[in-house]
Amino acid sequence: MVMALGGVLLQGFAAAMTVGTVSPSEAKPAEIKAPEVKAPEAKSEDLKPALIPVVEAEDAVVEGVTVQSAPRGKTEGPVEPEISLDEEAIKAYGAGSVAELMTLLEPLTVSSRGRGGEGPVTLVNGQRISGFQEIAGLPPEAIQRLDILREEAALAYGYRADQRVVNLVLKKDFRSLTLEDEFRFATEGGRTFNEQKGNLFKVDADARWTVNVRYRRETPLYESERDIVRTSSTPYDIQGNIGTPTGPELDPALSDLVGSVVTVASVPTLAAGAAPSLADFVAGAGTAATDDLTASRTLLARGEEGAIQGAYTRNLVLGALGNVTTTVSGNIESTSRISFNGLTGVNLALKADSPFSPFARDVTLYRYLDVPDGLRRKTDTDKIELGMTALGMMAGWRWTFTGNYDLTDSATRTGRGLDTTAYRAAVAASDPDVNPFDPIPRSLLRYAAQDTADSITTNVKAELTMNGTVTELPAGRLRATVKGGVDSRKVEAESVRSGAFTRRTLTRDRATIQASADAPIAERDGVLGFLGGVSVNGNVLYEQFSDIGGLMTAGGGLSWSPVKRMNLSLNYSTEEGEPSPQQVNDPVLLTPNVAMYDFATSQTVNVTRIEGGNPNLNADSRQVVKLGFNYRPFEKRELSLWGNYTASRVEDQIASFPAVSPELEAAFPSRFVRDATGRLTSVDTRPVNFAHADRQELRWGLNYNLRWGGPPPAAPGAARPSGAPRPGGGGVQVSGPGGMMRSGGPPGQAIFNVSLNHLWRLQDEVVIRDGMTPLDLLDGASLGRRGGTPRHEVNLQANLAKDGLGCGLRSAWRSATWVDGGPRGDDLFFADIPTVSLLGFADLGQRKDLVKRYDWLKGSRVTLAVDNLFDEKQQVRDDQGRTPQAYQEDYMDAMGRTVRLSLRKLL
Repeated sequence: MVMALGGVLLQGFAAAMTVGTVSPSEAKPAEIKAPEVKAPEAKSEDLKPALIPVVEAEDAVVEGVTVQSAPRGKTEGPVEPEISLDEEAIKAYGAGSVAELMTLLEPLTVSSRGRGGEGPVTLVNGQRISGFQEIAGLPPEAIQRLDILREEAALAYGYRADQRVVNLVLKKDFRSLTLEDEFRFATEGGRTFNEQKGNLFKVDADARWTVNVRYRRETPLYESERDIVRTSSTPYDIQGNIGTPTGPELDPALSDLVGSVVTVASVPTLAAGAAPSLADFVAGAGTAATDDLTASRTLLARGEEGAIQGAYTRNLVLGALGNVTTTVSGNIESTSRISFNGLTGVNLALKADSPFSPFARDVTLYRYLDVPDGLRRKTDTDKIELGMTALGMMAGWRWTFTGNYDLTDSATRTGRGLDTTAYRAAVAASDPDVNPFDPIPRSLLRYAAQDTADSITTNVKAELTMNGTVTELPAGRLRATVKGGVDSRKVEAESVRSGAFTRRTLTRDRATIQASADAPIAERDGVLGFLGGVSVNGNVLYEQFSDIGGLMTAGGGLSWSPVKRMNLSLNYSTEEGEPSPQQVNDPVLLTPNVAMYDFATSQTVNVTRIEGGNPNLNADSRQVVKLGFNYRPFEKRELSLWGNYTASRVEDQIASFPAVSPELEAAFPSRFVRDATGRLTSVDTRPVNFAHADRQELRWGLNYNLRWGGPPPAAPGAARPSGAPRPGGGGVQVSGPGGMMRSGGPPGQAIFNVSLNHLWRLQDEVVIRDGMTPLDLLDGASLGRRGGTPRHEVNLQANLAKDGLGCGLRSAWRSATWVDGGPRGDDLFFADIPTVSLLGFADLGQRKDLVKRYDWLKGSRVTLAVDNLFDEKQQVRDDQGRTPQAYQEDYMDAMGRTVRLSLRKLL
């Protein structure tokens, strides 16, 4: 008896040592021998050995003692999640897909360490994926847990430590067909969206596959559908104005009729039907009509987009490699955008002998030709993405191979107006069949040669990442990650500007090697336990480019956990970054009639904006210091507090400048073209290198989940009753044919989630060129059309869900900024912007009374959302309290308040 009991205890101790000493990548379901060890009751599928090398978290029970393994799908390395959401917390967001969920979580996943615009690293079950297209369309109901980790966790997967990490842990068995129709419209009218989505997804322990289709259509929004005011200094009008080439009076007889000298007159509307008399011009004498062209210019382009995505994952046995989990994925997208930039102006010589002219002398007719297609822009973009991953174990190390092929084909056609040579000649010849006040005859309608911009971008990439334990240290394992890879990127660009053809090709090959390591120094309840948990990490990356040479990145950090549930970190990195092939080689694109505010004249002018690549860009160099903390003050309450202080210095910063400022014009005078009168006519916004930039910011926040009603979730580590659902606040219910999975929390349980984060910028300065005064973007300087950089930004999210009903609040606030107009211009003041959005949804399938009466409501969900509830828009005023035309509210935010209604069916 004693020996039997001793045997049981030894087996339990051995199991505990196995769980506590092997890495998550090496963890396997423990072999349970009856009758000494009891395992929780589960389906046979749960007990079969998993071929996917992920942690399965099966808790073994030894005579009432629970041996708890790592959570299923845990990430590599010692970095613990800062925020973890279970099924119920995820459902409270009301998202219809993983892509939509990631958008809602953006305030929690943004990083201060990147260059800006980078999304988080996305993992599935603690593993790399072939690309976001693999999971974008998945229903959130398929997610068992979502973890958000700080940037250092990315190192274990071969990424830079400048992106946060989001780990999605999928349910073991799930199958769904999701159909969704969404309609969205602006309450001010003029703009609608309609999107249809479908997703088919199945996961069965060690295999999963998905197919996702999406179609979206957007109607155009014209300036005339908003309160846009345009003034023009040109004498053109759709109906026309009459003037003379030298400027004296038009006709003494007209001056006699009016009673004063007439040098300009607007054309009467009746002139379009028949030859006008001199008396018909009396009403418009002395005044030039000007058409603002708002009906012929789009604020937002008409768009159409379609996509098909798919992915397949399964296990293969590949000889010496053993079990290999292989994923292949693909994405095909096609997008079209059409916008309109105004009308073509023409001046026609109207001779005195013309049958349509009542004037005694030759005059000039200035008019717009009502042919919007003349200045139309159409951009078509097709994209193909193929990806694959293979991962397995070798000698105790996890290896991951990823391969990707991307191709993007973009074609832009921009109209340059009409070729009016024949039309002008016919009018000048006094052709009786060509009324100059009528619409242009079709026989004379000819389009000028278009400007074109075409590019084909291809990218082929292959990487091999190895992660594992190097050796055992007194405080734990020394972990290391090694990655090697090659890729080739090619950008072929062709453009035609005013008949001049340009072709550029850039091929960039790169070889990469990266290594990182994480070493524990002290372990709570172990070596140097009085220090708590302490670990250090280091990483180095070398990239050899075929066109710009070698670039280096290096960094390191310290992580300290002085008490339970608290982590403090210090990290430093220095890195060199290359300009993207697009920044270097994109084709040149000209956009006419763009409204810009000119600080030199305190006026809004219509200019030609030049965009494209700059082949003279240099690589930048960044140094980043980050201090971070994360704290969960209560063991049984779901409250997380976090904060980061980040300071960075960027040498040779790569930036574009879509706005005009005195400082930019002084530093890059050749980028700004003015005519003889000093009027700004063209701005070249292609990217440039600034000398350096310095930034400091503090970002902090909290996330809190409150649950009530229904049975409480099991405490972490507690033994579960036989057949009970796993802890996590949710649980899983099986229903329907084929083991269809439905997520569902304890009956009657409600969940309230609130997330608050605040960004406080302490410094944001840019030196455009060495020797120039730094521009303080927080106090008077600006590099963009939305003013300076706001010192404060606050985001608040709150969600409440119970029994299939839920609502959400999204609120954001950005502090005011101002721009110094310089010695000649007016200062501009940009008001703060508070926005509030509301969302409500009803999972009708969980309303048993409704489903009993209407069976077709099973799996249905209705969502109603209002974005920008109070229709807040950016307000801009100058020193006199006036709003410059280029900063009208509808230019700053054309959409305003929008309403979204969607119907989703989960089968």
